[in-house]
Amino acid sequence: MRKVAAGALLAVLAVSGCTGGDPAGSPGSPPTATSAPDGLPGVREFGLSEEEFVARVEQVQSLIASCMNRAGFEYVPVDVATIERAQASVRMEPGLTRQQYKERWGLSVTTRFDDPVRTIGLGPNVQIMEGLSEADRDAYEFTLFGEGRDSDFAFTLDEEDFSSTGGCTREAVAQVFTPDQLEGSYVNPKDVLVAEDPRIIEAQNRWTECMQDKGYTYEDDQDVIIDDYQERLDALLEGDDPQTLTGERLAALQALQADEIQVSLADLDCQLQHTDEVFRQVETEVFGRPVSG
Repeated sequence: MRKVAAGALLAVLAVSGCTGGDPAGSPGSPPTATSAPDGLPGVREFGLSEEEFVARVEQVQSLIASCMNRAGFEYVPVDVATIERAQASVRMEPGLTRQQYKERWGLSVTTRFDDPVRTIGLGPNVQIMEGLSEADRDAYEFTLFGEGRDSDFAFTLDEEDFSSTGGCTREAVAQVFTPDQLEGSYVNPKDVLVAEDPRIIEAQNRWTECMQDKGYTYEDDQDVIIDDYQERLDALLEGDDPQTLTGERLAALQALQADEIQVSLADLDCQLQHTDEVFRQVETEVFGRPVSG
């Protein structure tokens, strides 16, 4: 969930041309409608309709392949269904409820260092990479991702934030998405349309109060919690591989992981109590169905 100032609506729509969107439907499920009602942004990422979403993904994958081929590497364009399957693993896991996932992984910041989203989202290219020597694989990853080796297309698409992308991925998305959509400050007009509703504002305030009652001083949303734990993890690791930690640093990591799981469960409880149903109601009124991922 994300708080967006109601007054930002006109400015955002003017800048983005009514583009902006989150994955539609329930977590891990493709949307059942192909577009939003007339006059509204689409309900896919960046406000795309289903048809536009498919076209953008296919364009990006084709451009990535061309870029990689020019650099001397094989890259097979990943199909849309595989990209969507990767998105279904962003802080979720097929077969686990929200509660079960958070009990195991929290918000997936400090708790797990595999990357199912990237692995799934690379499709057949995982096997191509595995067949390379270590040096060639490093070169392949650098060519594909640039400096941000974890900034893969599926994840950054799902987050609606391409600001960390590099390499052929950045080259491709820059040709398909608008300049403002490439920035980390991009605001989804669909989110704004929902967030300006007084019921949403009240529900978000109740979420904040609920978190405070549980001992957490977060006054915004889950994104702020994620950023907080990422900063704390980075400070602890100082660039080291988390799997190499020992002694006091390992104990500190384990404590941080436990804290993350607890705050994620508190966040979930407050969402269930105060925001989930309100979002569903408002989104249904605006778009004809719930559209949050």
